Amino acid sequence: MSSGFHYQVIVWVALALVAVIALGRTIWAYRGSANWPTVEGTITGLGVQQKRDNDGRYSYATFTYEFQDSAGRQKSGTWHKNFSTDEDARDFASRELPIGKQVIVRFNPKNPAINDLELDAFTYTDDRPTSLGL
Repeated sequence: MSSGFHYQVIVWVALALVAVIALGRTIWAYRGSANWPTVEGTITGLGVQQKRDNDGRYSYATFTYEFQDSAGRQKSGTWHKNFSTDEDARDFASRELPIGKQVIVRFNPKNPAINDLELDAFTYTDDRPTSLGL
């Protein structure tokens, strides 16, 4: 076997290990999240950035929201979504998550910095029906 093959195996094992660690960390951070409290929050901002990956350019939208934890302390969080263009991101924001919209936030009561929006499947997939087609 060539040393190039060994190098490739080591790289793939390292990448797999990083992926497993990242997945494990996410599962650990959000374990039991179905039992975390929910509160009302408000969308407070939208940032759209151009990003580039192997498939080309895309727009990376960051939605900022604020909420109060169980002790009444003001907290904030972010939610991200990728779009083909800046215009798609802004259209989605104006339709689904405009600034000022009331949202539901689920947060870790032991560490409210760990939180996320409770969004319906249409918001995640951006395929909300526009009519009933009757």
